[in-house]
Amino acid sequence: MAGRDLADKPPQFAPLIEEAGRRDADLVVLPEVLTYYRTGRPMAEVAEPIPGPSTEFFGALARRFNLYIVAGLVERDGRRIYNTAALDGPRGTVEGIYRKVTLPRSEIEEGVHFGTEYPVFDTRFGRLGIMICYDGFFPEVARQLALNGAELIAWPVWECNPLLAAARACENHVWLVSSTYMDPHDHWMITGMYDPAGQLVVQATEWGTLAFAEIDLHRRHLWYSLGDFKAEWPRHRQPWNEPARR
Repeated sequence: MAGRDLADKPPQFAPLIEEAGRRDADLVVLPEVLTYYRTGRPMAEVAEPIPGPSTEFFGALARRFNLYIVAGLVERDGRRIYNTAALDGPRGTVEGIYRKVTLPRSEIEEGVHFGTEYPVFDTRFGRLGIMICYDGFFPEVARQLALNGAELIAWPVWECNPLLAAARACENHVWLVSSTYMDPHDHWMITGMYDPAGQLVVQATEWGTLAFAEIDLHRRHLWYSLGDFKAEWPRHRQPWNEPARR
């Protein structure tokens, strides 16, 4: 991810997307704010509209290889900027965006605005939710995506404790795909996939490589004591804004 020019960043992911396309992948998840990473520039300087240059680049690859791409970008919408993940689809167009809801202090100081919505996108392979980096430090974002019907959560992330990825997958019984800049040899955040039990299915073992897995979203995950845990949510879940029932 070398270079200070944001236009130089997306092409660096093209070989990995091409490899995924040759392997008939349905979904490719890229890391957070990929046009900002290690540029040394303020986030406002690299912000771009969506649709815009980066989504056009990734959209062309999505159309060429007939897949979906989740790409972390800095979005400009009028005078506001957001830490955003864009979903490009096989038609080559933007099929949705997610704006990061929970922001660390460093991004607030850069002028980034909070997202307020938890969209879930219907794709040909299932229902996809997206969260970004610091979102994963808190259980509420992934839970709201799951409540909105997400079967799989894409997680573009700069760096984080991988135990949080396992927790978000396990507590919501969803598949989770994390994509990071971290070198696997650092034994910290990984690029990989977790199953609904929170178990790591696959990870990239070398920096700059793919983690690839084929999964079945129709396979139900059952707990021995609760059965289909998701089916129990409406009866057992405590509303966030109400006092505990007695």
